[in-house]
Amino acid sequence: MRRLAVIALLALAAALAGCAGQRTGSLSDSAALIDIPPGVAVESRMVDRGGSVPVPGEVAPDFAFTFADGETRRLSDLRGSKVVVNFWATWCAPCEEEMPDLQRLDERSDVVVLGVNRLELPEVIIPFAQERNLTFTLIANPDGDIAEQYGAKNIPISYFINSDGTIGYRQLGIMTFDMMQEQVDRLR
Repeated sequence: MRRLAVIALLALAAALAGCAGQRTGSLSDSAALIDIPPGVAVESRMVDRGGSVPVPGEVAPDFAFTFADGETRRLSDLRGSKVVVNFWATWCAPCEEEMPDLQRLDERSDVVVLGVNRLELPEVIIPFAQERNLTFTLIANPDGDIAEQYGAKNIPISYFINSDGTIGYRQLGIMTFDMMQEQVDRLR
């Protein structure tokens, strides 16, 4: 009898361990209590997978992002607009320093700013955005597949994307608002 109980306990432990890495919803129960700003995408994934880090002149690899209301958008949906894709994290001081300038850039009518977070959950991103009054689209990418595809190991890194979907410029490191504006003005 004791041996049967030990086997049952081991089976239960194995079953629970197998579920530990799986997420069943878009947010944890604690995040459901947080007021999610409309510009925070709580899920994301790569659509196009390539072999190498994209460079200027190539079409930007496509990714999808989903907001709390269930609306899913893709980078490719933004063709016809100039886009800045910025890779960042809440713990990155240079990333935080350039956030006000990215917000200011997003307020221009001729550019869309997407902030793809590297490896953090929405529960971390949401209070960060609220405390800083950020309204441009912030995308949770806790799996890191988008950052990996774009070679965003060191952050911040930004991609300036032409209205035809091709990469116009890639900037590694922090930027000032004037640098951002200059690159957006060069996009076609």
